[in-house]
Amino acid sequence: MLPYLLESGEFIVHYQEETYMNLYQQLLIVRDRLESIGAHDDSMDLVDKLLHRTEAAKDDKTNITQVNVLRHMLKMREASDNYNIYNDLQELISERDESEVSAREDAALAAYVDTERHPKPKSYYKAQKDKQKKKA
Repeated sequence: MLPYLLESGEFIVHYQEETYMNLYQQLLIVRDRLESIGAHDDSMDLVDKLLHRTEAAKDDKTNITQVNVLRHMLKMREASDNYNIYNDLQELISERDESEVSAREDAALAAYVDTERHPKPKSYYKAQKDKQKKKA
């Protein structure tokens, strides 16, 4: 669980899998991310329009992921008619894909790490036995 601070000063709790955020909260984060990449004004206007539409569902308990929000926005007529909007949304999706891939790569074991169990050689046990005999 990660807190996410919007430019408006509002904190949103950002869960790792993003399963606990409704559409309004996801659009706020999309808007913030668009601002951080210096998106075109048309993209910002589209998100503002969607935020205005979803204000009624501000406290809704319905969960939606950010990827679904972005994919839905890409399918909208405004995005397909305007290359600036389409490119900005594609950039957000590609950033997200890159971060997910890097997170998976970091979590995976390196290919050269030997995870198999190898028994100790006979000489190790023979040396141990000899040490025990000398002590006794």
